[in-house]
Amino acid sequence: MHKLKETRITLATALALCLAAAAAVVGVCLILTGWSTPAVQEKLREIDRITAAHYVGDLDENTVADYAAVGYVAGLDDQWSSYIPADQYEQYRMNSEGQGCGIGVSVISTEDSIRVSLVYDDSPAADAGIQKGDYITGAEGLTVAADGADAVIDAIQGEEGTEVTVSVQKDGTDETQELTMQRAVVTQKMAWGQMLDGNVGYIRIENFHVGSAGQFSQTLEALIEDGAQSLVIDVRHNGGGRVKEMSEALDPLLPEGTIMALRTKDGDETVYSSDADMIDLPIAVLIDDQSISAAEFFAAALQEYDRATLIGTHTTGKGRAQQTFELSDGSAVNLSVEEYFTPNGNSLADVGIAPDVEVELSEEQQAGFYFLAPEDDPQLQKAVEIVK
Repeated sequence: MHKLKETRITLATALALCLAAAAAVVGVCLILTGWSTPAVQEKLREIDRITAAHYVGDLDENTVADYAAVGYVAGLDDQWSSYIPADQYEQYRMNSEGQGCGIGVSVISTEDSIRVSLVYDDSPAADAGIQKGDYITGAEGLTVAADGADAVIDAIQGEEGTEVTVSVQKDGTDETQELTMQRAVVTQKMAWGQMLDGNVGYIRIENFHVGSAGQFSQTLEALIEDGAQSLVIDVRHNGGGRVKEMSEALDPLLPEGTIMALRTKDGDETVYSSDADMIDLPIAVLIDDQSISAAEFFAAALQEYDRATLIGTHTTGKGRAQQTFELSDGSAVNLSVEEYFTPNGNSLADVGIAPDVEVELSEEQQAGFYFLAPEDDPQLQKAVEIVK
């Protein structure tokens, strides 16, 4: 099961929790010297003295320390930096590496429904006959109706090799099946495609996690071998991923030159480049307000080299790259450590990319984005019209 969860708290709440958090970290604060942020050191020590002397409640050190870390990162005022508790870090790490442990599906969930949006190849779910559009109504004795979607999703997740029984309602029917599967480590389905009418090769890129460039390359080669005369590449609802994967996917689509540059706070630069080999086909790229990070720079490079027409709506505007640092207790911080720049040296931070041709989806189409048929997708239809 691949479903990212994010816990959000207000800055005010985070700061309040930091008052109690100081007691949990008193030993560290008193022993360590040479803090890089003296104001933080002094504040925590002062709060700790007050808390140790007067606080009457029970203190769970690990929980309070987690919230102290959340408050610290929130204080950076950087929406792209985050703290990852130890019990969530392994799932986070596997996800960024294009893997997951479960039955091998992505889902769209609300409070009262779980719908399968993607089934990974060679996964327990695929072997059991689960299909895109099916509804998961329960698992391990829990039901969405009685226990909520989150509880059912948590019940499906578990250790590799263990069994899980999932209740599945087939799309468009009242039929419910009880399917028992063995949880496994699966590879995410990150890029795939199909041939549309008029020999238009359509490629969907779900994210740029590890392995996505290889899946994209295989899909691209297969479509060209099947006679594709033009390409539509879809990076809508693509939350980004690894710059290296994005650059490798772009290489065959661009002439020789810079793909992207990253710059640290000290001014050190890493530059990704493409070679002279290029597939010279008409290209359209689909973007939207949920095209983020590497997805934006994928589109930006093709636009700046005049290699593609961008269709859809304005992108998010992320301009920083993150690096994850694992802490001694198994938790981690994911911090912005570099700034991104397009081939022409532009930052997309808080700017994003405007499409060459703006086409919006209706509210109903946005809500059912993952289940739109090609003929019901106006952005895709406009892209096909342009590349033809």
